[in-house]
Amino acid sequence: MLIALLTVLLNVVNTSGEYLFGRYVVEQSHTLFGTGADLAADRERFVGETYSRLFGTVNLVGFLLQMFVVSRVFKLLGVGKSLFIHPLVALTGYLMMLQAPSVRLMGLLKVADNSIDYSLGNTTKQALWLPTSREAKYKAKQAVDSFFVRAGDLIQAGVVFVGERLLLTVPAFAAINLVLVGGWLGVVAMINRTTTQKAPSAPAIEAL
Repeated sequence: MLIALLTVLLNVVNTSGEYLFGRYVVEQSHTLFGTGADLAADRERFVGETYSRLFGTVNLVGFLLQMFVVSRVFKLLGVGKSLFIHPLVALTGYLMMLQAPSVRLMGLLKVADNSIDYSLGNTTKQALWLPTSREAKYKAKQAVDSFFVRAGDLIQAGVVFVGERLLLTVPAFAAINLVLVGGWLGVVAMINRTTTQKAPSAPAIEAL
């Protein structure tokens, strides 16, 4: 249940960050090039180049983290404590976003968010299943990887829908994400306590 809750909160925060980045990039394209039809090509080029840099950097950083950092983090901190890294990075980014959001700042946050999620985050989430029962691995894991992932998407869509109706600004959405990150950290703390208690009977995790 804790892994399921972790999956929902992580997915809501991550996809909300994607929405915020996309919204701000479009707003910046309007600020730089106006809203006239004659400059639509310039706006599209700005958005395309921004996303191209983002995806290229995320892929590179994620690859480097997976190759050279993840195993060392596991050896140094263990699986439970490694879970704290991603929400703490997200917490720092959204706190900064409350003050003066910019394309550069939001781009850095999404690079850190997505690259950590694809490398350390995914590896750590899979490692959490190692000390569980056979039934949990083959039944509960399937529910988490399907239903609870989609549940996070649905909740995020609801947050965006309500926020748009209330005309919330980017910093306001960032504040909502901060609350969600707080819940995420709370769940991670409970998971960390559980994995610590199970550590003596889970040599597979220590071997990581």
